[in-house]
Amino acid sequence: MSVFTFVPAACVFGSLWTDWQRIFAHTKPVRAIDFMICLPAHGAVIGAWFGAWPMPLDWERPWQEWPICVSYGAITGYLVAMVASISFVFVRGGRQHVKPD
Repeated sequence: MSVFTFVPAACVFGSLWTDWQRIFAHTKPVRAIDFMICLPAHGAVIGAWFGAWPMPLDWERPWQEWPICVSYGAITGYLVAMVASISFVFVRGGRQHVKPD
């Protein structure tokens, strides 16, 4: 998990292990803050994986050296997932039900 995804999640969830498991392992996000933390974290990991794909093709290219492909893939995946999470928040934001006191 990159710094982009760990620092915001640590600020929101702290050290409470049940929240970390709920967001990253067991269920899908429910609240707006869950979307803003969970989707970019998964996007960075998936982007890094896709960024590692072209590495074995040709090591002679300067852009295919070890950390460059994976780093660019993680950053791209993070940014795409941030846009997706913002759109999820806007789409689902109007449909949330507020519990009356």
